[in-house]
Amino acid sequence: MIKNIIFDFGGVLLNLDPELTFSELSEVTGIPMTGENIPAQIFKVMLGYEKGEINTETFLWHLQKESTKLTPQPDKLIKAWNAMLRGWNPERFEFLLELRKNYKVFLLSNTNELHIDWVIRDLNKNHAITDFETRFFDRTFYSHNMQMRKPELSIYNTVIEETGINASETLFIDDNIDNVSAAISAGWKATYHDPKTEIIDQLPKYLKSI
Repeated sequence: MIKNIIFDFGGVLLNLDPELTFSELSEVTGIPMTGENIPAQIFKVMLGYEKGEINTETFLWHLQKESTKLTPQPDKLIKAWNAMLRGWNPERFEFLLELRKNYKVFLLSNTNELHIDWVIRDLNKNHAITDFETRFFDRTFYSHNMQMRKPELSIYNTVIEETGINASETLFIDDNIDNVSAAISAGWKATYHDPKTEIIDQLPKYLKSI
């Protein structure tokens, strides 16, 4: 029996279009890149930022340093970095509240300080939500705060250790198949979510298939 549901963030609950960020970063920095083709040095910096190994100022400095154009201003880099964040289906907020009546609900995301700052501002400004993490979840886990990221097995084990939940009673939903496979290796039930579909509609199917 599933007692706990752990959601990925972008591509599951938050609408995401990563190619917009890579397109805008290419324009701002002069470095051609796509989600499938990120220069090794840029990719290393992005991973370090996602794991909290470098702070926002250092992240932006590295992007400036790698740029082939005249040094881009931080505000332009931030705008490009956040371009992938495409907002919400507001119905998902009530959906999460309803789930909490019957399940423990968690969030596990590979993310970073700039993206979470954007989320907080957007929720406040456009949805009048100031308590997102506590209203909709029993606990939230962000890679940059944990100094680890999916699909590293350590992040799944840490979630279990810190929450005390039973891995075999836990359903994890992610839009990255590698993250799903790693969760299964950690003893979780897990399923891939196609970000082109609506999680509200798909969750009953996921639960039924477990």
